[in-house]
Amino acid sequence: MEKSKLIRPLKEGDKKDRGAGQSLRPDPFRAWAVLGWIGVVFLLVGGTDFVLAWFPLDFGTREWEFGTVTGSFDGLPIVILGVGALLAASVQIGRRWWTVTSAVVAGVLLLAVVAAVVLWLTNVPLALQAVPAEAATGLKKALVKTMVQGVTYPLVLAYLAWRALGALRGTAG
Repeated sequence: MEKSKLIRPLKEGDKKDRGAGQSLRPDPFRAWAVLGWIGVVFLLVGGTDFVLAWFPLDFGTREWEFGTVTGSFDGLPIVILGVGALLAASVQIGRRWWTVTSAVVAGVLLLAVVAAVVLWLTNVPLALQAVPAEAATGLKKALVKTMVQGVTYPLVLAYLAWRALGALRGTAG
């Protein structure tokens, strides 16, 4: 076959050309639903990571307590993004069970993070005493990072829980 027959420009009216160059029809409901399902996936994946960081339990071992809190906080942004995406989508498209899920997860995580911060704070003095001088800089960086996380995560989770409860009550919050 000749090259000209294999590759030819589309002409106006060709079936293949219908819709070419035109925007897709907006579908806000579908867009919000996709965001909501992404939120569900982030909750499942991030939540699994957070929970598994705590097992096997070894309360009473200072190194385990300190390391587990510090490590488990590193994965929380995925969970918080999941809660936020799920809540935003639920409010926009009116899926009550997504709003309830957002409220419950944010509330439970808020309590878990506050408890973890308290547990972590009980171990900070011992960690500072036990670390050799050459490792002090690394420990201090980890302390600052976990302190920032320990303050911001509860604030964000409290805000999300408050907004979810407001949505369930039908108030703007």
